[in-house]
Amino acid sequence: MDGLNAQEIHDWATERISAQRLPLPKKPTDKDPEYEFPTDPSSLTSIELGQIMLRFAGWYGYTVRLMGTAESELTLIDAEFRLTVNQQGLEIRDTLGRVSADVVEAAVLKEHKELGPMNKRRMELTAIKIQLEARLKIYEKMHLALSRELARREMEARVS
Repeated sequence: MDGLNAQEIHDWATERISAQRLPLPKKPTDKDPEYEFPTDPSSLTSIELGQIMLRFAGWYGYTVRLMGTAESELTLIDAEFRLTVNQQGLEIRDTLGRVSADVVEAAVLKEHKELGPMNKRRMELTAIKIQLEARLKIYEKMHLALSRELARREMEARVS
């Protein structure tokens, strides 16, 4: 197929960004993939609160890194897939007449089995993106909750 090649563009973009030598966060070294959020942050010392906040900040940064990679690949694969479906769909529209884009896409996928792996990758990346977005929200909310506790303590210390 002529035109767009998502992998070539992804490689080009990755090379361009890497040349900028921007630092990337490493994967945090926590051994346990789950954590227990403190039910009473007032029982923690300020140092303990700060340590937990840094954990969330580390995971947030690393998750943003993963999100950027997934979104970049998804954008390119989706563009390549859409271009291919639109090109192949011209013939199908001539045959089927005015039908929805979903019908055209389904017909193209049925006739062009080679698009199956690309479509599967689009779905995988979409699922990854949704899960990463959820984790970003979790880390953000947890960090904000702990930050409010630290701010409350500072306010109490000033008043006292």
